Amino acid sequence: MRRACAVVVLSVLALAACGKKEEAKGPAAPGERAKSSASADASMRRKPGLWRQTVTTAGMTQTMRLCTDAATEAKLSLWGGQATKDMCSKQEMKRGLTGDITFNSVCNMGSGGTITTTGAMKGDFGSKYVVTAKSVTAGASAPQMNGEHDMTMEAVWEGPCPPDFRPGDMEVAKGVKFNIVEMGAASAAGQ
Repeated sequence: MRRACAVVVLSVLALAACGKKEEAKGPAAPGERAKSSASADASMRRKPGLWRQTVTTAGMTQTMRLCTDAATEAKLSLWGGQATKDMCSKQEMKRGLTGDITFNSVCNMGSGGTITTTGAMKGDFGSKYVVTAKSVTAGASAPQMNGEHDMTMEAVWEGPCPPDFRPGDMEVAKGVKFNIVEMGAASAAGQ
């Protein structure tokens, strides 16, 4: 169960990073005007609908489904930034000339130790993208959390959300469903 929670947390943090503004911009491609931060931010948000996310880490693969809309995307990126802003001493994201996005962060997870993460996102946020990340955890109270961990997440847009999904609903193993927007609001209220 603890490992499944870690997979969900890594996925949510990766998703939250999708809505962040770029920290540094490379030069615009020949003949292309540089985008404003607002348009770059919008271009990194997923298409509304149902996304199937397959996460592989530590030899384990888990598939989740997430329903999103424009308002949820805005909340997820805000929640992700707010949830980690006081915990992370470093959060950088850069878009390369080919459109790939690289990121790295150093975050203190309190009793969970310090997590240093580097990774990349490839693809588009309208049909399919892949996130690869390597994290190193040190000082976690649970020894199995310490060490180096690789994660790959492939996300594929499946179409409109089904009637039994609300925006923000995430379904994980064996049909367990929860709303990550509501979890973020509850977490923020508890602080």
